[in-house]
Amino acid sequence: MRKVKIMIDSSVDLPKDLIEKHDLEVIPFHILFGEESFRDGVNITAGEMYERVRQTKTLPKTAAVSIDEFKERFDKYVEQDMDIFLITLSSKISSNYQNAYLASQDYDEGRVVVCDSLHLSGSIALLVLKAIKFRDQGMSAVKIKEEVEKLIPKMNTQFVIRTLEYLHKGGRCSTLAKWVGTVLSLKIQIKMKDGKLEAYKKTPGKMSRAIDVMLDDFFKLEAEGKLDKEFVFVTHTYSHQMKDYILEKLEESGIEIENLIVSEAGTVISSHCGEGTIGILYLEK
Repeated sequence: MRKVKIMIDSSVDLPKDLIEKHDLEVIPFHILFGEESFRDGVNITAGEMYERVRQTKTLPKTAAVSIDEFKERFDKYVEQDMDIFLITLSSKISSNYQNAYLASQDYDEGRVVVCDSLHLSGSIALLVLKAIKFRDQGMSAVKIKEEVEKLIPKMNTQFVIRTLEYLHKGGRCSTLAKWVGTVLSLKIQIKMKDGKLEAYKKTPGKMSRAIDVMLDDFFKLEAEGKLDKEFVFVTHTYSHQMKDYILEKLEESGIEIENLIVSEAGTVISSHCGEGTIGILYLEK
């Protein structure tokens, strides 16, 4: 059986040390500021993106990886007689999956396998860590996809938005939602459902209160014995104070999480959600 190379796009937000440890290939999105084009995580960081937004008063656009770019990455490993498993940002919010799938059709069946995560950020990272386990157990790329797809419906992707400005300007929430969130100081909790971003709960007051509400679902699942405690992600966009807050709450709970991973969102997710966003991402058994 051929070795399997695992690839991810740059929306995955897996910490660099884990990317290097598990020999993953990252394919960057394009970040566009007017006529200037950057590659996510290569020649622009989330911090640099935020600084440009403050200076220009405009948000960047994100562009998917082209079919030819995917083929170039695929060729590199197929020529080394390796099979490829690639997992991408949700097809409901990006064309990356479609482009990767079209590129994969130029190869023999089973050589390049593309999986639509139907999620984003740390949720995909969690699925990737599961995929790595399957790879290390000797599974083929096709079998890895089958096993990962069983987990996708069990994934919980929840995060609290500090400001609706980025979602609003990016056309990802209504003007009414922005008005309500701003005037009434509501914090909006977003949840992934069927691959799309949906407003889930609205909490008045401080971010800490909204995080408490978000954690209610997590603690309830644990109390019911339904929480997969192998991997839990806390992902944020320059929200260090709230990151510490959520970690304290998890420690106080006494829940024995095997691998609690903290990650900062890259440019793609940050450009959609804005500074101060924080989420907890986990699987049900």
